[in-house]
Amino acid sequence: MTAALFVLLPAEVRARTITLLDLRREVSMSDPQISPDGSRVALLVGTNDFDHDLFTIRIDIIDVATGSARTLPITKRDIASVRWSPDGTELAFLASPGPDDPRQVYLSAPDGTRLRQLTKAPSGVEYFAWRPDGRAIAYVAEEPKPVRQGPAKYDLGFEVGDNDYLTTAAPLRSQLWVVGVNGVSRRLTSGSRSLPQGDFRFSQPYLSSFILPQHMPNEYFCWASGGRSIIYTQLPDAYITHTDRAVMIVLDVASGKQTPLTARSGFEAGCDTSPDGRRVAYWYPRQGGGMDASSIFVVASDARGQDGVDVTHELDRSPWQIQWMPDSTSVLVLAHDATREGMWVVDGDGQTHRLDIGDLSASGASVSRNGTIAFIASGPQRPTELYVLVSAAGAPRQLTSDNAFFASLELGAVRRVDWTNGVWAENGVLTYPPDFVAGKKYPLVLQIHGWPQYASQEAFDTDYPGLTQLLAAHGYLVLEPNYRGSDNMGNAFETAIVGDSAAGPSADVMAGVAAVEKLGIVDTSRVGVSGWSYGGLLTAWLIGHHSWRAAMAGAAPTDLPVDYAIGSYNVLDRYFYGRSLWDSRSAQQMYVEQSPITYAWNVTTPTLIMSSVYDTVVPVTHSYELYHALKSRGVPVEFVAYPSSEHFPTDPVTSEDIYRRWVGWFDRYMP
Repeated sequence: MTAALFVLLPAEVRARTITLLDLRREVSMSDPQISPDGSRVALLVGTNDFDHDLFTIRIDIIDVATGSARTLPITKRDIASVRWSPDGTELAFLASPGPDDPRQVYLSAPDGTRLRQLTKAPSGVEYFAWRPDGRAIAYVAEEPKPVRQGPAKYDLGFEVGDNDYLTTAAPLRSQLWVVGVNGVSRRLTSGSRSLPQGDFRFSQPYLSSFILPQHMPNEYFCWASGGRSIIYTQLPDAYITHTDRAVMIVLDVASGKQTPLTARSGFEAGCDTSPDGRRVAYWYPRQGGGMDASSIFVVASDARGQDGVDVTHELDRSPWQIQWMPDSTSVLVLAHDATREGMWVVDGDGQTHRLDIGDLSASGASVSRNGTIAFIASGPQRPTELYVLVSAAGAPRQLTSDNAFFASLELGAVRRVDWTNGVWAENGVLTYPPDFVAGKKYPLVLQIHGWPQYASQEAFDTDYPGLTQLLAAHGYLVLEPNYRGSDNMGNAFETAIVGDSAAGPSADVMAGVAAVEKLGIVDTSRVGVSGWSYGGLLTAWLIGHHSWRAAMAGAAPTDLPVDYAIGSYNVLDRYFYGRSLWDSRSAQQMYVEQSPITYAWNVTTPTLIMSSVYDTVVPVTHSYELYHALKSRGVPVEFVAYPSSEHFPTDPVTSEDIYRRWVGWFDRYMP
């Protein structure tokens, strides 16, 4: 009997490697919101619907004790921003009433019953927050479009300001409203000033290199003084290019009186009130410069004209998210650190305690009144799941297994790589082919992260979920270098990119390539380079200065004077490059010299170009310039454009096609 069983069992069962079809199965997770009592977590869960080319989002409620999950029976589209009421008896969230309708605030019981639409804002609700007593919600909505009658409705001309080139009308301001749970709304702000717009908030990860502050505040307003006032981020107008003049304003809800919170004149944003209502945390650049790393300042909520204390100064990392802890004296901070995204508890004196979450990189968290922390995170070979820490000193416990399927696949090993370039200690992530054999040499592909104030991590889900492992499955070593400007090694490293936007970062990337080649595992005759957005810029620069077997430049800003003129962030380039394009002849020359298109005459690398037709972050004109330059020179080049307004198209069919072409290009030129 034993012998028979031995014959039936294989000596070794080897899992297969990952494919594009496998990535269709990945479930995304975002916005984990733990209930006030710490017993449940509301979670936004996204899945791909390839038949209808939709990314559908649902709300799951996860029991913290057991991990059991219940999907709320809500069929609305475009669900976002789920929030518990202060007493935990209701959920509020954004959703669209119909296919072409803007988002509104909905309320429901935690089991999905008693669903009702609370707001009817003509232009939709952009973001919102519960009042501390749970009897009202404040929200931000764009002002209604002016109604025109007769011939005036055909008069569509508008005065151009600091807007992108596809703008078709003057931007409308976003204002504060309050609505009772009975559905009665009242407007709180008006006039020429504005709050940050919802599309600014939701698209900020693509704009953040040029829109300040660098990282995502929890919201752009918060309740204070027990609901008697609201502290909000105020812009001088509706142009996102004027966010460098954003300030914190205290609004008395009853009287409408408005008072500056601090003595500053710009660069402020975000708001989060401590549980006891006595303190407010907000974002401000670490040293007050336009490209400094973000810091979290804490000030007394009843103070006026005081800037407060930078509690994250000693941490010297750019917070992506913060949450107050129940003691009202410390905050939970999420930030990139080397090749991980860690979590810290930072007290009012700036003392830091890093939470032990093992090899995970966290990407969202919330804290209950009893100190339980719910967070989502991805591991080196694990897609995102939901985890919980019962205390800051505890160990993480996994609550969901929605992506357990990927454990059945053979994935490439993921390692941190360190190197130096001049004064900088630098690092990156190296992913090995799943069938890696010591002593054998493999082709190397660079995947350079975009949005400079970001960092590549040892995680399955980073800026492009699963792409690194997909490249590795095709037999490539994959290097994701963190170059100067990345937010993972402190403020000095992050700001070193100012005025040195291409040559310096590219030298960092090449130092990383040299470090990997020293490992003796690279076939140096087969090295390719790729990246999207700023990663595309560096790709375009690198192929103009070095020889490669193949390259992919996605949504690459190749011509900086054009960038300054017509992109969505346009004149804010002056912070990134140290001065305005038109400050002087030498300034103009600097923009030209740091433009990859200037060196296109030197490109011989077969290059794939991809871009969105209606992208305003990096207009498609940049890609057209690079395409015509390479085609005129006889360089093998293909240019694929997508009829999308997204900087990186996120609909399932298009995003899969981008991955297919990205990997396929290297298969074609680096066999």
